[in-house]
Amino acid sequence: MKKILVILPILFAVFACEKEDYIPPAIQKDPPPAEQQPDPEPDPEPRWEDPLHDKTIPEHFRIPQVSIVTEGPVQSKTEWVNARFTFTDPSAFYMENTTLEMTGRIRGRGNTTWGMPKKPYRIKLDEKEKVFGRWDNKDWILLANYSDKTLLRNILAMEVSRICGMAWTPNMLSVEVYLNDEYQGVYTFSDHKEVAGHRVNIEVADESSLEGGYYLEIEEAMDEPVCFNTVWGTPVMFHEPEHPTEPQQKYVKNWFDSFEKALEKVQGTGSTEYRAYIDTPSFINYYIIQEITKNPDGNVRKSTYLTKEKGKPLEMYHVWDFDITLGNCDYTNFEKPDGWQMRYVKWYNQLFFDPEFKAAVKARWNELFPRLRQAPAFLDRQRSLMAGAENRNFQRWDILGVKVWPNYYYFATYQEEYDFLKRFYLERLDWLDRKINQEDFN
Repeated sequence: MKKILVILPILFAVFACEKEDYIPPAIQKDPPPAEQQPDPEPDPEPRWEDPLHDKTIPEHFRIPQVSIVTEGPVQSKTEWVNARFTFTDPSAFYMENTTLEMTGRIRGRGNTTWGMPKKPYRIKLDEKEKVFGRWDNKDWILLANYSDKTLLRNILAMEVSRICGMAWTPNMLSVEVYLNDEYQGVYTFSDHKEVAGHRVNIEVADESSLEGGYYLEIEEAMDEPVCFNTVWGTPVMFHEPEHPTEPQQKYVKNWFDSFEKALEKVQGTGSTEYRAYIDTPSFINYYIIQEITKNPDGNVRKSTYLTKEKGKPLEMYHVWDFDITLGNCDYTNFEKPDGWQMRYVKWYNQLFFDPEFKAAVKARWNELFPRLRQAPAFLDRQRSLMAGAENRNFQRWDILGVKVWPNYYYFATYQEEYDFLKRFYLERLDWLDRKINQEDFN
Protein backbone atom coordinates (compact mmCIF):
# COMPACT_ATOMS: atom_id res chain seq x y z
CA MET A 1 0.00 0.00 0.00
CA LYS A 2 2.89 2.32 -0.54
CA LYS A 3 2.17 5.54 -2.34
CA ILE A 4 4.60 7.31 -4.55
CA LEU A 5 3.74 10.73 -3.28
CA VAL A 6 5.60 13.98 -3.10
CA ILE A 7 4.57 17.18 -1.37
CA LEU A 8 6.41 20.30 -0.42
CA PRO A 9 8.46 20.11 2.80
CA ILE A 10 6.79 23.28 4.04
CA LEU A 11 3.42 21.56 3.87
CA PHE A 12 4.61 18.77 6.15
CA ALA A 13 6.16 21.26 8.54
CA VAL A 14 3.02 23.31 8.90
CA PHE A 15 0.92 20.18 9.09
CA ALA A 16 3.02 18.91 11.98
CA CYS A 17 2.64 22.22 13.85
CA GLU A 18 -1.09 22.20 13.39
CA LYS A 19 -1.34 18.70 14.80
CA GLU A 20 0.46 19.81 17.98
CA ASP A 21 -1.66 22.91 18.51
CA TYR A 22 -5.06 21.56 17.56
CA ILE A 23 -6.87 18.32 18.35
CA PRO A 24 -10.00 18.02 16.21
CA PRO A 25 -13.25 16.91 17.84
CA ALA A 26 -13.35 13.58 16.05
CA ILE A 27 -9.92 12.70 17.40
CA GLN A 28 -10.57 13.97 20.93
CA LYS A 29 -13.36 11.44 21.44
CA ASP A 30 -11.42 8.39 20.30
CA PRO A 31 -8.61 6.35 21.84
CA PRO A 32 -5.09 7.13 20.58
CA PRO A 33 -4.10 5.26 17.44
CA ALA A 34 -2.37 1.95 17.90
CA GLU A 35 1.37 1.82 17.48
CA GLN A 36 2.17 1.51 13.80
CA GLN A 37 3.35 -1.91 12.70
CA PRO A 38 6.42 -2.30 10.48
CA ASP A 39 5.85 -2.55 6.76
CA PRO A 40 5.21 -6.09 5.53
CA GLU A 41 7.98 -8.01 3.84
CA PRO A 42 8.16 -7.40 0.08
CA ASP A 43 6.36 -9.87 -2.15
CA PRO A 44 8.56 -12.94 -2.60
CA GLU A 45 7.56 -13.48 -6.22
CA PRO A 46 10.28 -12.57 -8.74
CA ARG A 47 10.05 -9.40 -10.78
CA TRP A 48 7.83 -9.97 -13.78
CA GLU A 49 7.48 -8.43 -17.20
CA ASP A 50 4.30 -6.33 -17.15
CA PRO A 51 2.19 -7.13 -20.25
CA LEU A 52 0.53 -3.72 -20.05
CA HIS A 53 3.83 -1.86 -20.38
CA ASP A 54 6.92 -3.98 -21.00
CA LYS A 55 6.24 -7.28 -22.69
CA THR A 56 6.91 -7.44 -26.42
CA ILE A 57 3.67 -7.84 -28.37
CA PRO A 58 3.91 -10.88 -30.69
CA GLU A 59 3.69 -10.19 -34.40
CA HIS A 60 0.45 -12.14 -34.75
CA PHE A 61 -1.03 -11.23 -31.37
CA ARG A 62 -4.69 -12.17 -30.81
CA ILE A 63 -6.91 -10.44 -28.27
CA PRO A 64 -8.01 -12.56 -25.25
CA GLN A 65 -11.55 -13.88 -25.12
CA VAL A 66 -14.08 -14.51 -22.35
CA SER A 67 -16.78 -17.05 -23.19
CA ILE A 68 -19.71 -17.30 -20.76
CA VAL A 69 -22.41 -19.98 -20.77
CA THR A 70 -25.20 -19.32 -18.27
CA GLU A 71 -27.99 -21.45 -16.81
CA GLY A 72 -30.49 -18.66 -17.55
CA PRO A 73 -30.74 -15.09 -18.84
CA VAL A 74 -28.74 -12.36 -17.08
CA GLN A 75 -31.46 -9.77 -16.44
CA SER A 76 -30.63 -8.20 -13.09
CA LYS A 77 -27.94 -6.30 -11.20
CA THR A 78 -28.84 -8.12 -7.97
CA GLU A 79 -29.68 -11.72 -8.95
CA TRP A 80 -26.76 -14.01 -9.68
CA VAL A 81 -26.95 -16.60 -12.47
CA ASN A 82 -24.79 -19.73 -12.43
CA ALA A 83 -22.36 -19.88 -15.33
CA ARG A 84 -19.34 -21.58 -16.85
CA PHE A 85 -16.45 -19.35 -17.94
CA THR A 86 -13.70 -19.99 -20.46
CA PHE A 87 -10.87 -17.45 -20.44
CA THR A 88 -8.69 -17.76 -23.53
CA ASP A 89 -5.36 -16.06 -24.17
CA PRO A 90 -4.38 -17.37 -27.64
CA SER A 91 -0.98 -15.66 -27.60
CA ALA A 92 -0.19 -16.65 -23.99
CA PHE A 93 0.48 -12.96 -23.41
CA TYR A 94 -1.28 -12.47 -20.06
CA MET A 95 -1.43 -16.09 -18.80
CA GLU A 96 0.98 -19.01 -18.98
CA ASN A 97 -1.87 -21.30 -19.97
CA THR A 98 -3.79 -20.30 -23.08
CA THR A 99 -7.12 -21.58 -21.71
CA LEU A 100 -8.65 -21.43 -18.25
CA GLU A 101 -12.06 -22.97 -17.50
CA MET A 102 -13.91 -22.00 -14.33
CA THR A 103 -17.38 -22.12 -12.79
CA GLY A 104 -19.07 -19.30 -10.96
CA ARG A 105 -21.84 -16.73 -11.24
CA ILE A 106 -22.62 -13.61 -13.23
CA ARG A 107 -24.95 -10.64 -12.85
CA GLY A 108 -25.40 -7.17 -14.33
CA ARG A 109 -23.72 -4.09 -12.92
CA GLY A 110 -23.52 -0.32 -13.35
CA ASN A 111 -26.03 2.51 -13.07
CA THR A 112 -26.55 4.37 -16.35
CA THR A 113 -24.55 1.79 -18.28
CA TRP A 114 -26.86 -1.07 -17.29
CA GLY A 115 -29.65 0.65 -19.24
CA MET A 116 -27.65 0.61 -22.49
CA PRO A 117 -27.88 -2.08 -25.21
CA LYS A 118 -24.37 -3.43 -24.57
CA LYS A 119 -24.51 -4.64 -20.97
CA PRO A 120 -21.74 -4.54 -18.35
CA TYR A 121 -21.32 -7.53 -16.02
CA ARG A 122 -19.85 -8.62 -12.74
CA ILE A 123 -18.27 -12.08 -12.40
CA LYS A 124 -17.78 -14.13 -9.23
CA LEU A 125 -15.77 -17.33 -9.66
CA ASP A 126 -16.13 -20.31 -7.35
CA GLU A 127 -12.37 -20.40 -6.79
CA LYS A 128 -9.65 -17.77 -6.78
CA GLU A 129 -7.60 -17.65 -9.96
CA LYS A 130 -5.08 -15.47 -11.77
CA VAL A 131 -7.24 -14.38 -14.70
CA PHE A 132 -5.18 -12.40 -17.23
CA GLY A 133 -3.00 -11.12 -14.42
CA ARG A 134 -0.69 -11.67 -11.47
CA TRP A 135 -2.98 -12.07 -8.47
CA ASP A 136 -5.56 -14.68 -7.44
CA ASN A 137 -9.12 -13.39 -7.03
CA LYS A 138 -12.71 -14.53 -7.44
CA ASP A 139 -14.30 -11.20 -8.38
CA TRP A 140 -13.93 -9.52 -11.77
CA ILE A 141 -15.75 -6.97 -13.92
CA LEU A 142 -16.56 -6.60 -17.61
CA LEU A 143 -17.00 -2.95 -18.63
CA ALA A 144 -19.00 -2.47 -21.84
CA ASN A 145 -17.83 1.07 -22.78
CA TYR A 146 -20.89 1.53 -25.01
CA SER A 147 -20.70 5.36 -24.87
CA ASP A 148 -16.93 5.38 -25.33
CA LYS A 149 -16.36 4.47 -28.98
CA THR A 150 -12.59 4.31 -28.51
CA LEU A 151 -13.19 1.51 -25.96
CA LEU A 152 -10.07 2.82 -24.19
CA ARG A 153 -10.90 5.76 -21.93
CA ASN A 154 -11.06 3.69 -18.75
CA ILE A 155 -7.74 2.00 -19.56
CA LEU A 156 -6.07 5.34 -20.30
CA ALA A 157 -7.37 6.80 -17.04
CA MET A 158 -5.88 3.88 -15.12
CA GLU A 159 -2.50 4.67 -16.67
CA VAL A 160 -2.86 8.26 -15.42
CA SER A 161 -3.72 6.80 -12.00
CA ARG A 162 -0.57 4.66 -12.02
CA ILE A 163 1.55 7.66 -12.98
CA CYS A 164 0.00 9.76 -10.19
CA GLY A 165 0.65 7.04 -7.63
CA MET A 166 -2.76 6.22 -6.20
CA ALA A 167 -2.69 3.58 -3.45
CA TRP A 168 -4.32 1.12 -5.84
CA THR A 169 -4.93 1.19 -9.58
CA PRO A 170 -7.31 -1.46 -10.95
CA ASN A 171 -5.74 -3.61 -13.63
CA MET A 172 -7.64 -3.35 -16.94
CA LEU A 173 -7.20 -4.88 -20.39
CA SER A 174 -9.25 -5.35 -23.57
CA VAL A 175 -10.99 -8.68 -24.26
CA GLU A 176 -13.72 -9.98 -26.57
CA VAL A 177 -16.81 -11.45 -24.91
CA TYR A 178 -19.17 -14.20 -25.99
CA LEU A 179 -22.37 -14.76 -23.97
CA ASN A 180 -24.14 -18.06 -24.67
CA ASP A 181 -22.31 -18.28 -28.01
CA GLU A 182 -23.42 -14.80 -29.06
CA TYR A 183 -20.67 -12.27 -29.77
CA GLN A 184 -20.93 -9.22 -27.48
CA GLY A 185 -17.96 -7.15 -28.65
CA VAL A 186 -14.86 -5.67 -27.01
CA TYR A 187 -15.02 -5.21 -23.24
CA THR A 188 -12.60 -3.97 -20.62
CA PHE A 189 -11.76 -6.81 -18.25
CA SER A 190 -11.05 -5.33 -14.82
CA ASP A 191 -10.34 -5.98 -11.17
CA HIS A 192 -13.43 -5.64 -9.00
CA LYS A 193 -13.53 -2.79 -6.49
CA GLU A 194 -13.28 -4.61 -3.17
CA VAL A 195 -11.32 -4.99 0.03
CA ALA A 196 -8.72 -7.65 -0.77
CA GLY A 197 -4.99 -8.12 -0.91
CA HIS A 198 -3.49 -6.21 -3.85
CA ARG A 199 -6.78 -4.32 -4.25
CA VAL A 200 -8.19 -2.14 -1.46
CA ASN A 201 -5.74 -3.54 1.03
CA ILE A 202 -7.04 -2.47 4.44
CA GLU A 203 -8.06 -4.23 7.64
CA VAL A 204 -11.83 -3.75 7.92
CA ALA A 205 -13.23 -2.74 11.31
CA ASP A 206 -15.08 -5.42 13.23
CA GLU A 207 -17.97 -4.60 15.58
CA SER A 208 -15.62 -3.90 18.48
CA SER A 209 -13.49 -1.42 16.52
CA LEU A 210 -14.47 2.22 16.15
CA GLU A 211 -11.55 3.85 14.36
CA GLY A 212 -11.40 1.67 11.28
CA GLY A 213 -10.78 0.62 8.74
CA TYR A 214 -13.58 1.67 6.43
CA TYR A 215 -13.94 1.51 2.66
CA LEU A 216 -16.27 4.32 1.60
CA GLU A 217 -17.74 5.78 -1.57
CA ILE A 218 -19.18 9.18 -2.37
CA GLU A 219 -22.11 8.39 -4.68
CA GLU A 220 -25.30 10.37 -5.14
CA ALA A 221 -27.24 7.19 -6.04
CA MET A 222 -26.75 6.08 -2.39
CA ASP A 223 -27.52 2.47 -3.29
CA GLU A 224 -25.64 0.69 -0.50
CA PRO A 225 -27.39 -0.55 2.68
CA VAL A 226 -25.88 2.17 4.92
CA CYS A 227 -25.47 5.76 3.68
CA PHE A 228 -25.46 9.27 5.11
CA ASN A 229 -25.18 12.91 4.04
CA THR A 230 -22.51 15.15 5.51
CA VAL A 231 -23.14 18.68 6.76
CA TRP A 232 -22.37 19.87 3.21
CA GLY A 233 -24.73 17.30 1.73
CA THR A 234 -21.95 15.01 0.47
CA PRO A 235 -23.50 11.55 -0.09
CA VAL A 236 -21.34 8.87 1.56
CA MET A 237 -21.87 5.09 1.46
CA PHE A 238 -20.26 2.25 3.42
CA HIS A 239 -18.79 -0.52 1.28
CA GLU A 240 -16.88 -2.22 4.10
CA PRO A 241 -18.07 -2.96 6.65
CA GLU A 242 -21.34 -3.24 4.76
CA HIS A 243 -23.40 -3.03 7.97
CA PRO A 244 -21.44 -0.86 10.43
CA THR A 245 -22.70 -0.44 13.97
CA GLU A 246 -24.40 2.81 14.96
CA PRO A 247 -21.30 4.02 16.86
CA GLN A 248 -19.20 3.28 13.76
CA GLN A 249 -21.60 5.20 11.55
CA LYS A 250 -21.53 8.12 13.98
CA TYR A 251 -17.73 8.05 14.12
CA VAL A 252 -17.32 8.18 10.33
CA LYS A 253 -19.99 10.83 9.87
CA ASN A 254 -18.41 12.94 12.60
CA TRP A 255 -15.06 12.68 10.82
CA PHE A 256 -16.52 13.94 7.52
CA ASP A 257 -18.54 16.67 9.25
CA SER A 258 -15.51 17.88 11.21
CA PHE A 259 -13.45 17.93 8.03
CA GLU A 260 -16.03 20.00 6.16
CA LYS A 261 -16.44 22.40 9.09
CA ALA A 262 -12.67 22.83 9.19
CA LEU A 263 -12.70 23.58 5.45
CA GLU A 264 -15.11 26.44 6.05
CA LYS A 265 -12.41 28.19 8.09
CA VAL A 266 -9.74 28.18 5.37
CA GLN A 267 -11.04 31.16 3.41
CA GLY A 268 -10.62 34.32 5.40
CA THR A 269 -8.86 32.90 8.46
CA GLY A 270 -6.15 30.83 6.77
CA SER A 271 -6.90 27.94 9.12
CA THR A 272 -5.28 24.61 8.23
CA GLU A 273 -7.24 22.48 10.70
CA TYR A 274 -8.55 20.44 7.76
CA ARG A 275 -5.16 18.74 7.42
CA ALA A 276 -5.82 16.62 10.49
CA TYR A 277 -8.65 14.87 8.65
CA ILE A 278 -7.26 14.05 5.20
CA ASP A 279 -4.24 12.49 3.59
CA THR A 280 -3.31 15.59 1.60
CA PRO A 281 -1.01 13.93 -0.98
CA SER A 282 -3.76 11.50 -2.01
CA PHE A 283 -6.22 14.39 -2.36
CA ILE A 284 -3.72 16.12 -4.64
CA ASN A 285 -3.21 13.01 -6.81
CA TYR A 286 -6.97 12.54 -7.07
CA TYR A 287 -7.36 16.18 -8.08
CA ILE A 288 -4.80 15.87 -10.87
CA ILE A 289 -6.38 12.71 -12.31
CA GLN A 290 -9.88 14.16 -12.36
CA GLU A 291 -8.69 17.51 -13.71
CA ILE A 292 -6.74 15.93 -16.57
CA THR A 293 -9.65 13.71 -17.62
CA LYS A 294 -12.21 16.48 -17.08
CA ASN A 295 -14.46 13.88 -15.51
CA PRO A 296 -18.13 14.93 -15.10
CA ASP A 297 -18.48 12.29 -12.35
CA GLY A 298 -15.25 13.18 -10.55
CA ASN A 299 -16.39 16.34 -8.77
CA VAL A 300 -16.91 14.70 -5.36
CA ARG A 301 -20.46 13.57 -6.08
CA LYS A 302 -20.04 10.14 -7.75
CA SER A 303 -17.55 7.28 -7.97
CA THR A 304 -15.20 8.75 -5.35
CA TYR A 305 -13.55 6.06 -3.21
CA LEU A 306 -11.92 6.72 0.15
CA THR A 307 -10.57 4.75 3.07
CA LYS A 308 -10.47 5.65 6.74
CA GLU A 309 -7.97 3.35 8.41
CA LYS A 310 -7.22 3.09 12.10
CA GLY A 311 -4.95 5.91 13.19
CA LYS A 312 -5.01 7.49 9.74
CA PRO A 313 -6.97 10.28 8.05
CA LEU A 314 -9.26 9.99 5.01
CA GLU A 315 -7.37 8.83 1.95
CA MET A 316 -8.42 9.04 -1.70
CA TYR A 317 -7.55 5.41 -2.37
CA HIS A 318 -8.38 4.76 -6.03
CA VAL A 319 -10.32 6.14 -8.99
CA TRP A 320 -13.02 4.64 -11.20
CA ASP A 321 -15.48 5.32 -14.05
CA PHE A 322 -14.03 7.28 -16.98
CA ASP A 323 -16.08 6.28 -20.02
CA ILE A 324 -17.60 9.76 -20.50
CA THR A 325 -14.39 11.71 -19.82
CA LEU A 326 -11.81 13.37 -22.08
CA GLY A 327 -14.27 15.20 -24.30
CA ASN A 328 -16.92 12.46 -24.43
CA CYS A 329 -19.70 14.46 -22.76
CA ASP A 330 -22.18 16.98 -24.13
CA TYR A 331 -22.99 19.12 -21.08
CA THR A 332 -21.36 21.99 -19.17
CA ASN A 333 -18.43 22.44 -21.58
CA PHE A 334 -16.97 19.01 -20.89
CA GLU A 335 -16.36 18.63 -24.63
CA LYS A 336 -13.66 21.33 -24.55
CA PRO A 337 -10.02 20.67 -23.57
CA ASP A 338 -9.76 24.00 -21.73
CA GLY A 339 -11.45 25.21 -18.54
CA TRP A 340 -11.27 23.99 -14.95
CA GLN A 341 -13.23 20.95 -13.87
CA MET A 342 -12.12 20.38 -10.27
CA ARG A 343 -10.62 23.73 -9.29
CA TYR A 344 -13.88 25.18 -7.96
CA VAL A 345 -15.96 22.15 -6.93
CA LYS A 346 -16.89 20.88 -3.45
CA TRP A 347 -13.94 20.52 -1.05
CA TYR A 348 -11.40 21.67 -3.61
CA ASN A 349 -12.85 25.17 -3.87
CA GLN A 350 -11.88 25.57 -0.20
CA LEU A 351 -8.62 23.62 -0.32
CA PHE A 352 -7.27 26.02 -2.93
CA PHE A 353 -7.67 28.94 -0.52
CA ASP A 354 -4.74 27.39 1.36
CA PRO A 355 -1.65 28.76 -0.44
CA GLU A 356 0.44 25.79 0.66
CA PHE A 357 -2.07 23.32 -0.78
CA LYS A 358 -1.99 25.28 -4.04
CA ALA A 359 1.82 25.28 -4.04
CA ALA A 360 1.87 21.53 -3.35
CA VAL A 361 -0.46 20.88 -6.31
CA LYS A 362 1.85 22.89 -8.56
CA ALA A 363 4.94 21.03 -7.33
CA ARG A 364 3.28 17.64 -7.78
CA TRP A 365 2.05 18.59 -11.26
CA ASN A 366 5.52 19.60 -12.43
CA GLU A 367 6.97 16.38 -11.05
CA LEU A 368 4.41 14.24 -12.92
CA PHE A 369 4.10 16.22 -16.14
CA PRO A 370 6.94 14.54 -18.11
CA ARG A 371 5.46 11.08 -17.47
CA LEU A 372 1.91 12.25 -18.16
CA ARG A 373 3.09 13.41 -21.60
CA GLN A 374 4.10 9.81 -22.34
CA ALA A 375 0.60 8.36 -21.78
CA PRO A 376 -0.39 8.57 -25.48
CA ALA A 377 2.35 6.04 -26.26
CA PHE A 378 0.72 3.72 -23.73
CA LEU A 379 -2.61 4.38 -25.47
CA ASP A 380 -1.11 3.37 -28.83
CA ARG A 381 0.09 0.14 -27.24
CA GLN A 382 -3.39 -0.57 -25.87
CA ARG A 383 -4.89 -0.09 -29.31
CA SER A 384 -2.38 -2.60 -30.68
CA LEU A 385 -3.50 -5.03 -27.98
CA MET A 386 -7.06 -4.89 -29.37
CA ALA A 387 -5.55 -6.41 -32.54
CA GLY A 388 -8.32 -5.19 -34.84
CA ALA A 389 -11.14 -6.41 -32.58
CA GLU A 390 -12.56 -2.87 -32.55
CA ASN A 391 -13.76 -3.52 -36.10
CA ARG A 392 -15.73 -6.58 -35.00
CA ASN A 393 -17.14 -4.62 -32.07
CA PHE A 394 -18.68 -2.02 -34.38
CA GLN A 395 -20.01 -4.69 -36.70
CA ARG A 396 -21.88 -5.98 -33.66
CA TRP A 397 -22.82 -2.48 -32.44
CA ASP A 398 -23.36 -0.25 -35.48
CA ILE A 399 -23.00 3.09 -33.68
CA LEU A 400 -20.06 4.80 -35.40
CA GLY A 401 -21.34 8.14 -36.67
CA VAL A 402 -24.36 7.87 -34.35
CA LYS A 403 -24.90 9.97 -31.21
CA VAL A 404 -24.97 7.81 -28.09
CA TRP A 405 -25.58 9.53 -24.76
CA PRO A 406 -23.72 11.65 -23.79
CA ASN A 407 -21.53 12.06 -26.92
CA TYR A 408 -20.89 15.62 -28.02
CA TYR A 409 -18.66 14.58 -30.90
CA TYR A 410 -19.32 11.37 -32.81
CA PHE A 411 -17.29 10.30 -35.80
CA ALA A 412 -17.90 8.03 -38.76
CA THR A 413 -14.77 5.92 -38.23
CA TYR A 414 -12.94 4.37 -35.31
CA GLN A 415 -9.73 6.10 -36.36
CA GLU A 416 -11.40 9.50 -36.00
CA GLU A 417 -12.70 8.57 -32.53
CA TYR A 418 -9.22 7.44 -31.51
CA ASP A 419 -7.46 10.49 -32.95
CA PHE A 420 -9.88 12.79 -31.10
CA LEU A 421 -9.12 11.09 -27.78
CA LYS A 422 -5.35 11.46 -28.21
CA ARG A 423 -5.66 15.06 -29.35
CA PHE A 424 -7.99 15.99 -26.50
CA TYR A 425 -5.68 14.42 -23.91
CA LEU A 426 -2.62 16.30 -25.14
CA GLU A 427 -4.44 19.62 -25.55
CA ARG A 428 -5.92 19.23 -22.07
CA LEU A 429 -2.50 18.46 -20.61
CA ASP A 430 -0.90 21.48 -22.25
CA TRP A 431 -3.71 23.82 -21.17
CA LEU A 432 -3.39 22.65 -17.57
CA ASP A 433 0.39 22.99 -17.64
CA ARG A 434 0.12 26.61 -18.76
CA LYS A 435 -2.54 27.49 -16.18
CA ILE A 436 -0.98 25.68 -13.23
CA ASN A 437 2.38 27.32 -13.85
CA GLN A 438 0.99 30.80 -13.99
CA GLU A 439 2.16 32.81 -11.02
CA ASP A 440 -1.29 33.14 -9.43
CA PHE A 441 -2.59 29.69 -10.52
CA ASN A 442 -6.13 31.07 -11.06
